[in-house]
Amino acid sequence: MPTLLTIQQFKQILLDPEITQLQDLRLFQIIYSFDKHSATATQIAKILGHKNKVVTIATMVRFAKRISKKHDIDFTKRQSQKFKYWDLFFTGWDEGNSFIWKLRPALQKALEELDFTLQFYYSEELPLDTKKLFIEGLRKTIVVNAYERNPPARQKCIDQYGTICAVCNIDFEDVYGSIGKGFIHVHHLTPLADIGKTYEVDPVKDLRPVCPNCHSMLHRENPPLSLEALRDKIKN
Repeated sequence: MPTLLTIQQFKQILLDPEITQLQDLRLFQIIYSFDKHSATATQIAKILGHKNKVVTIATMVRFAKRISKKHDIDFTKRQSQKFKYWDLFFTGWDEGNSFIWKLRPALQKALEELDFTLQFYYSEELPLDTKKLFIEGLRKTIVVNAYERNPPARQKCIDQYGTICAVCNIDFEDVYGSIGKGFIHVHHLTPLADIGKTYEVDPVKDLRPVCPNCHSMLHRENPPLSLEALRDKIKN
C-alpha cells in the first residue's frame, strides 16, 4: 500500500521550496483545472509544452523522490519491483488506450486551502531557475490572462505580514474559528499584467495579504486600486 499523505502533509510539502518547484505545482494545477480533476499524462504534457508524456512523468517521479528524501514514504511496487511513484499523488485507471490520473482528495484539498488552484489550459513555457529566486510572471493563455503564483514567495509574504487582510483587517480565524486559520489571498502591488514578463519578486516589497473580498474589489478597476484607496472607500 502507498503512503497516503494528509492534507496538512501535502500543504507542508507544497510550501517547501526544497521539495516543490514551479513545474511541480503547475502539473497539479493543470490536473485540477480538468473536469473531475482528472487528466492523462499526454494531456498534461501538451499543456506544459513537453515533447511527450515521458518528460511529464519524469518530472512527477523526481518530485516524488524529493519528497521521499525528507518524509517517510512507502511507494507501491509493481510486479517488476519498480515503484509506482504516481500513486502518491493520484488514483489511476485505464480508459481506452489512455491511463487517467486523478488528484487524491487530500492533495486537491491542500491546493484549495493554499489558494494554489489557478486554472489554465495552455502555457508558454519559459526556462526558470526557481531554487534561489522568487520568480513570477509566467503568462498563461486562457479566457483571460493569469499568472504563476510562487508558493515560497507567498509564504515569505505571510511570514512577514501574517494572515490579516492589509485592507479591512479581517482575521479569518477570529471570525470562522479553526477552519479559517491561515486562510488569506496574496495581492501583487504592481499588476503582473503591466509587467508582462518574468521578473524577480521581492515578497516583502511587492506582495501583501488581502482577503478574497478586498482582493476582488482591488481588481474592480483597471489599473487596480491601491490598498490605501480601497481603505478610504471602506471608511467612506
